[in-house]
Amino acid sequence: MKTKSILTTIFLFLAFTIQAKLPEHPCLLLTQKGIEKIKAQNKPAMLFNTTLTQIKNQIYPILKQPIEVPLPKDAGGGYTHEQHKRNYNNMYNAGVLFQLTEKKEYAEYVKKMLIQYAEMYPNLPLHPIQKSNYRGKLFWQGLNECVWLVYTSQAYDCIYNYLNPKEREFIENNLFKPMVEFIAIHNKSTFEKIHNHATWAVTGVGMISYVMGDKDMLEKALYGLDKSGKSGFIRQIDQLFSPDGYFEEGPYYQRYSLQPFIMFAQAIENNEPERKIFEYKNGVILKAVTTLLQMSENNGQFFHFNDALDKTWHSTELVWGIDISYNRTGNKQLLSIAKEQNTVILNEAGYKVATDIELAQPFIHQTMVISDGAKGDEGGIGILRCPNKNNESCVALKYTSQGMGHGHFDRLSFTYYDNNKEIIQDYGAARFLNIEPKNGGHYLPENNSFSKQTIGHNTLIVDETSHFNGKLDEASKYSPTFYAFINGEQVKMISAKDKHAVPGVTMQRNLLLISHPAFEHPLIIDIFKIISQKKHQYDLPYYYKGHLINTDYKYNAFDTTRTLLGSKNGYQHLWIEAQGNPRQETTSTTWLNDNRFYTLTAVTDENTEIFLTRIGGNDPNFNLRNDPCLMFRQKESDNHTFVSLIEAHGEYNPRLEYTLAPYTNVQNIQIIMDTEEYTILKVTTKNKQAITICFANTDNNPHSVHKIRDYSWQGVCEIK
Repeated sequence: MKTKSILTTIFLFLAFTIQAKLPEHPCLLLTQKGIEKIKAQNKPAMLFNTTLTQIKNQIYPILKQPIEVPLPKDAGGGYTHEQHKRNYNNMYNAGVLFQLTEKKEYAEYVKKMLIQYAEMYPNLPLHPIQKSNYRGKLFWQGLNECVWLVYTSQAYDCIYNYLNPKEREFIENNLFKPMVEFIAIHNKSTFEKIHNHATWAVTGVGMISYVMGDKDMLEKALYGLDKSGKSGFIRQIDQLFSPDGYFEEGPYYQRYSLQPFIMFAQAIENNEPERKIFEYKNGVILKAVTTLLQMSENNGQFFHFNDALDKTWHSTELVWGIDISYNRTGNKQLLSIAKEQNTVILNEAGYKVATDIELAQPFIHQTMVISDGAKGDEGGIGILRCPNKNNESCVALKYTSQGMGHGHFDRLSFTYYDNNKEIIQDYGAARFLNIEPKNGGHYLPENNSFSKQTIGHNTLIVDETSHFNGKLDEASKYSPTFYAFINGEQVKMISAKDKHAVPGVTMQRNLLLISHPAFEHPLIIDIFKIISQKKHQYDLPYYYKGHLINTDYKYNAFDTTRTLLGSKNGYQHLWIEAQGNPRQETTSTTWLNDNRFYTLTAVTDENTEIFLTRIGGNDPNFNLRNDPCLMFRQKESDNHTFVSLIEAHGEYNPRLEYTLAPYTNVQNIQIIMDTEEYTILKVTTKNKQAITICFANTDNNPHSVHKIRDYSWQGVCEIK
């Protein structure tokens, strides 16, 4: 008996010692410390409890249904693709519910599903859909496999201690370790890229490595497979974000990549706070949240730069971003967005947001310059904003680097928002995400043939050829350069230059947003200056959104037959609906968007051609939106300056059947002087008020004093 007692004591001691060496679970984004805070409920947390109830109501009925782990066969939007997405979401939610409620049925659900995946995964071939060079096994694209792992690693973390050692061994050896090998080793080239696909890859591998206690693979996720730091999570932070928190691929993919960046960072912080990951590169991960929020309209819609679809700050990625960022910074402006989102993540960060939600302060969109490039020296985005009654006018100039494979050939393009609407649009991407009948939900052929081409944007096209001749490698070598920025009470201005997009051609775009008593709403003045030693054809399109109302120039309407604008570089996708040669000093084109009129008044001459075009040519599968465009063409020109003014005016009320001020208040625009050094403009209203704009094209010193003829001013630009 004594011997048996001693052996029992030794066994219990060893068991305790082994258990003590195991990492505490959960250890990723939900932790024991966080669970204790949540369960204590020391402060009211209605939004947290509402979210918890919603997730319970969503998951509990699923527990009674048969588990479906189908053999993969479908593309995005197809049954098997969507089922595997549902599975990782359901496992994640069930795992969290197990920790917060301690009800075993949630853990049992996750366990059974993980075992089914572990039984299937080792024998899975590559996915049968061959539309990507980066194929997965569960999904047509390896990217989705990584997303699956990010969510499922958290589910496994939540039920880790519920499983016995044999169950854990079976799941890890047959599912997680083979998946890590597939993602990191078999797809080494993607794993070591500096790209959003690699961000999800290293995050998935890093998070499951924390759960399994695999320090070696964790270091590889952080610093690359050879641990040199030339790739991996830390290198991605260094290379993909500018010091201002701009993500190289643009706002759409910044939103998408923000989730793995901030999730993995929080997991690192919870496990190894000594790494000080949230302080790395001057806190750039948290900066990336607020920078992304700034690249949106008042309603939260993100700018459509590069490959982009409609997304707002209500998306799942921003729920993670807002909650974790607020928990780290205490920035109460984030709470106003959390209020709009009306949901939180079920962890300590989400609980903190819920308890503080009534402290919310309005989120303030700013006029600002956001730098691009790892060192902040590869161009950027200039955002101008003016209050406009109950909303805001916003102009954004894009002068960023190329943006890798998701970038567009659109140097010095811009977009304009007003009245909570996109007025001058950036087309974004040609894609019907997760709509299987539309090319399996992938990018459509027209994304390359139109959306990425320069003619698909509001910027200059020279000789009907895209910037850098549409060559990604060449475009990736150069960036436009910042010239000047003004953030005054009445005048806001952003200016940038490019001398590489078109050989031998220097482009400079100056965008001004002006509040002036002669006009009801803020004015946009667009000065696009071109310098060249050779003669070219210059095209400058404006993709306006709305219905054409009237013009003050004559045109020939192609109302019975239509011709194409060109044969290549995106021109083949534009129908000519009307064409004019106005031979007048200024021309005005007015359209209606929702309940407000907009007029674009441009300086023209006897050589100016105006085209009213519409997207949709050479599109037999109707993949493109049939949106209108107003384009100005100048033939046989070397040095030339396009000058346009966009005015919002009037009101249309169909309910009460009245119309106010449907005509522009601009009488004309004159170019008083235009040299390489200076441009001086005069805008005259119909009631004879005058606005003079003086601009220095080559001296951006804000203290320089300029005097030309009867005009004098200080700095780059002045409005008189």
